[in-house]
Amino acid sequence: MAKLWTMKLYKMRRFLDVLILILSFYSIQIIAVKGLAAFIPTPQKNQTLLLVILIFTWFVSAIFTKLYKDRVSNNFVEEIVIVLNAGIIQFILVAAILFISKSTIDAIFIAAVIVLFGLLQVLVKYLIRKKIHWSFFNDQTLSQKLILIGTASSIQKLSETLTTHFYYGYNCIGYVSEQDFNIPDLQWLGTTDSLAAVIDTHQVQKVIVSLPSLTETSIRYYLETCDAKNVKTLIVPNYEQFTSTTFEIDQIGLIPVLNLRSLPLDKYENELWKRIFDIVFSAAFLIFIATWLFPLVALLIKLTSKGPVFFVQERWGFNNTKMNCYKFRTMYVNTNGSDKFEHTVKNDPRVTPLGKWLRTWSIDEMPQFWSVLIGTMSVVGPRPHVTPQNVEYLQKIDSYLLRHQVKPGLTGWAQVNGARGEMPDIQHMQTRLNYDLYYIHRWSFWLDLQIILQTIVNLFKGDVHAY
Repeated sequence: MAKLWTMKLYKMRRFLDVLILILSFYSIQIIAVKGLAAFIPTPQKNQTLLLVILIFTWFVSAIFTKLYKDRVSNNFVEEIVIVLNAGIIQFILVAAILFISKSTIDAIFIAAVIVLFGLLQVLVKYLIRKKIHWSFFNDQTLSQKLILIGTASSIQKLSETLTTHFYYGYNCIGYVSEQDFNIPDLQWLGTTDSLAAVIDTHQVQKVIVSLPSLTETSIRYYLETCDAKNVKTLIVPNYEQFTSTTFEIDQIGLIPVLNLRSLPLDKYENELWKRIFDIVFSAAFLIFIATWLFPLVALLIKLTSKGPVFFVQERWGFNNTKMNCYKFRTMYVNTNGSDKFEHTVKNDPRVTPLGKWLRTWSIDEMPQFWSVLIGTMSVVGPRPHVTPQNVEYLQKIDSYLLRHQVKPGLTGWAQVNGARGEMPDIQHMQTRLNYDLYYIHRWSFWLDLQIILQTIVNLFKGDVHAY
């Protein structure tokens, strides 16, 4: 019963947020009256009207930001960013209404309410989210029954993903295919011709179709069969390349056309906004942190090992142009005269004791903020690879150079998802490339902000690939 109540509570998020907003409103009033009246002037009249305006503008901002979209399966940092986005829009809307109505209500009071509201929202959403994930883990009857249709490799990969991310709320009960692939821990339920019977027998709620090629006839068959049973259908046409392309629907006269390879950062306003953020963020870091941190790190490097403070390495940047990548030196100086590139491995003897600590906290990468400021890098983007890596992988991986369609970054979508560090085989690099292409084709300012927040979280949690 408690688990079902948790699920219902998640669906009642709008009502719950209204209660939190009311609590925040009166809490700020009490806090201000009790000791912060000089800093937070409270409204003396029209308090009920102001509260109604706050609730109304909140729901307007929630619609714009799609706040109440189901994000149980998404990273929680993404939800924090969406709440922040909605809060900013809400403040702008309330400020505009008060300005037009020539109200004397102080903006500081409004800001305080919205900030407290956002913090309480994040806390409550986190607790509910964890409770839901724990419920999915302990009771599969709460999860949606799901079956897979595809090839042996696509079914196995999807099954592993769903098992690892159990908190998606899916219980994969088996797969449908023309033959039994003998996939471990996954039951073959029958052929595609028996799809309707399989859905009825196992009370399936969702079907994922992942095949390398789908004809119009087969798509219609899957959709019509599932629609007749009131079952949702998800189609992944090509599992290996699903992150490599995005598109926009344009129109020539009355004819709809698909504009493939359309990138968000191709738009001037998006590129300008990202550049402004890079300048402000990197300048703030260099002024307020680098001015005292960099001399300290430089002194420690000089005291603990022989050699220069900085390590400069040629890497490939935007549009495959070569650039210098600056890092604090974390290895002993090479004395054997070999310039051959070697990947850093776990417990690498070349890494100094101080270097190991610098790498763990990614402090060795921080000189690259200068590259961000001058425009050769961005705060967020695909990590730049050294020349030997680029030469090797462009010959082995299709679409590899597409990762250079944007400026390289200090951190990226691949890094916060664990695809960083040593690349022992082609598949690991393909995974990193998929993450990079996903970022390039789905860029937004809020995705950048999410990646930055997740990078900070990962630093304190510890990253097993940081060595």
